[in-house]
Amino acid sequence: MIPFFAEELSNINVLRATIATESACDAAECLEIKDSVLVLKDQVVADLKSIDIAVSTQNLVVAQPNDPSSPQPDNDDALIPWEVKLSLLKPPASLRSQQNDVKEWWTSKLLLQQSLEKQMRCQHCAQGLLDSAIKYKIKDLPSEHWYELVECWICHETKPEEHQARMKPILARPHVLLVGTTYFLIHPENIVKGSLQVDPVVSKRANWDRGTLTKWIAVNCSKCENAVGEGQYCMEDGEMQLLAVKLFKYCIDLAPNPSEQPVFTDFLVSDLVNTAKIHATHRFLIQGRQSQRIYALIWLFNWDTHIVHNDGYREKSDHTLVRERVMKVIYLDCTVTDAHVEKYVALWSNDKSTDHLIYPDTYCQQLVDTLNLSTLVLPPFMRKINHPAMVFTKNFSIGFIRRSG
Repeated sequence: MIPFFAEELSNINVLRATIATESACDAAECLEIKDSVLVLKDQVVADLKSIDIAVSTQNLVVAQPNDPSSPQPDNDDALIPWEVKLSLLKPPASLRSQQNDVKEWWTSKLLLQQSLEKQMRCQHCAQGLLDSAIKYKIKDLPSEHWYELVECWICHETKPEEHQARMKPILARPHVLLVGTTYFLIHPENIVKGSLQVDPVVSKRANWDRGTLTKWIAVNCSKCENAVGEGQYCMEDGEMQLLAVKLFKYCIDLAPNPSEQPVFTDFLVSDLVNTAKIHATHRFLIQGRQSQRIYALIWLFNWDTHIVHNDGYREKSDHTLVRERVMKVIYLDCTVTDAHVEKYVALWSNDKSTDHLIYPDTYCQQLVDTLNLSTLVLPPFMRKINHPAMVFTKNFSIGFIRRSG
């Protein structure tokens, strides 16, 4: 098995690949393309036809990386990398016009197709959270950034104050399920009594003498104490009163089970793309809600691309050739703190163009593990960014987040 990794460059219709061979093998002389199959000395490297990729037999370019960080063989058994450039005969399936489109999960349309009895359960222990005996009205919420968008629009009006007076926050209503991109907004009246509890760590940090009159505070499942969402609270006569609940889609299960079962990274992709479009930012700090710890710094490098690999740079794999639609990111794992991490967390935190995305700590750690694992599909010399021009991402890693749809 010859390790193989490639990325489709849709803008120039090229498949840029990397393989690794024994030091005695001159890939520039031996590598061939036969009917979209990459062959080295009669050994199949990658059957691209099997994953619906057609490449030209012309314009094949094979060369060793012109990179001082790429490994140099120190013995005859060592593998050396080769870069391969292949011309695509047809453009990648994902058009640039579709790159900003993000699949929305568990919309009002899907819920309306479900049976009349609806239930939302904790993903970890299956405790019911929503009163399923009620017939609900189901409506989609606007974009998370609707308020900012409207403010930008009305600033051009002759009397913007008239519009501003009518701009009020969207409130939870009894017997109405309001469906957001990553959560359901529910009135407390429709939450199963005793199924939720305030997160004690986050609650203790709330300062009711400062800021807004209402605060969003993390809530957990009362049975297993895992995070399930946020509650909007106000203080009345020294007691916290619950006004609304957001149940995060990635923390719950729906019953009956829908055909589509998204995972946390599906909702992360929505947050990354939507925030990038509205705020014109590509840098994000991923922060834990309970611990307030920074788990990762993420630079959104390519919103939508395809990679092809056989997982050849990892030993424990079946090495099947796969093609995946992904989001390419440059990231820094901040879970192990050192001077380098502290420097870049401070640098990014003080940069006004950087956005904070806050999630339950469990999912932040899950994201870091996913990114670290994705880096391993790359050849070792391509896993880190060390270019002197990339000041904001020195010694960051390259990673991938899968995109659905």
